[in-house]
Amino acid sequence: MSALPESAPHSFVSDLHERGLVYQATPELSDEKLSSSKSPLYIGYDPSAASLHAGSLIPLLGMDRYRRQGGQIIMLFGGATGLIGDPSGKDEERTLEREETIVARIDELKKQASEFFGRTEGPEPIYVNNIDWYRNMGVLEFLRDVGKSFSVNQMLTRDSIRSRIENREQGISFTEFSYVLLQSFDYVKLFELYGCRLQMGASDQWGNIVSGVDLIRRRHGASVDALTLPLLTNAAGKKYGKSEKGAVWLNPNLTSPYSFYQFWLGMDDGETVRFLKWLTDFPVEQIDRWAGASEAEKRENQVRLAMWLTQRVHGRRQADLVRLGSEALFRGNAESLSAEVIALIEATVPCLRLPWSVAAPAADVLLSLKAVSSKSEVRRLVTDRGLSANNRPIETAQTDLRVYSNEKGPVIISKGKSSKFLVLFE
Repeated sequence: MSALPESAPHSFVSDLHERGLVYQATPELSDEKLSSSKSPLYIGYDPSAASLHAGSLIPLLGMDRYRRQGGQIIMLFGGATGLIGDPSGKDEERTLEREETIVARIDELKKQASEFFGRTEGPEPIYVNNIDWYRNMGVLEFLRDVGKSFSVNQMLTRDSIRSRIENREQGISFTEFSYVLLQSFDYVKLFELYGCRLQMGASDQWGNIVSGVDLIRRRHGASVDALTLPLLTNAAGKKYGKSEKGAVWLNPNLTSPYSFYQFWLGMDDGETVRFLKWLTDFPVEQIDRWAGASEAEKRENQVRLAMWLTQRVHGRRQADLVRLGSEALFRGNAESLSAEVIALIEATVPCLRLPWSVAAPAADVLLSLKAVSSKSEVRRLVTDRGLSANNRPIETAQTDLRVYSNEKGPVIISKGKSSKFLVLFE
């Protein structure tokens, strides 16, 4: 068994309860029990994508809360279970992945997790891969040592299994049917190797996790615990996940820090208060005061949420840049911005580079940017006061945009309230 950290969380469970983050938990789980056992906490991640996503933040931040209180965390990657596929929450069979794909994804996920946890203080996370104990395990050994402990009758009552069996067109393969045995044995192995007595996961993993609790009791006569967290969903109950259209990734190459910031900035007020409690370290009492005092039109709470999460995921420097870029675009004014912020805006909105020595009539520029379909549309927008450059109205379709530039500086063109374009003079 690996050495445990010298300290252990003292208010982890109570803090989760206060923030509304405990979806289900074994009755015996308490801060006193964790402080006494100094148990590591583990969460499993199957490499079904090459990046973590917005839906991953609740368990990631949950692990970080545990770690920052001195607890040891274990992040288990499903090099084996990722080859099988978890039926939980799925109404059809997963596509089986090649092993080299799984290995490459795990490398990316481990790198991402290391950067994430590297921004806070606490014991060094332990990373494990369940392929390590399954690769050399024979099928007869697995069936005798693990399969014997599971009742098919009981497994058939699980929602994830029953719904697939009742769907005659899709059904469920024996491969996915056996997934719960694999995840349960993962808990056994981490109990044996590290003395792990707490597994945490999303609410749709409760059945898999408590099956592991029961398997440890059968094999070792030990009492271990389970805790699940709510899924990250919008007000309509739709899950924010990797399989959803427009998924928000933590990898900046898949979702830019600016787009990540804008995602959280776009939350409605009810979602924002909930996510401030779930995803940030602001005291609950402070969040409640903000909820009652904040003026909705200023979206102060959305800015707090977006800034906190962008800083946590992408670092303070990136968070400051995207905030400045976002504010510049909102104001429609690019004056007095650093080269880094301008580069961020250039990567965010349609951009046109023009020579300073040549006139830049508004209509021609807007057509080049494909912001309008005709010069007549430009004239109509000018008449309706629907066009501005660096927050000043564009007077005519032929106005030279250079007049809005401060010493060859950038110009943000605003079409209406939300359409933004950037012109850079060289």
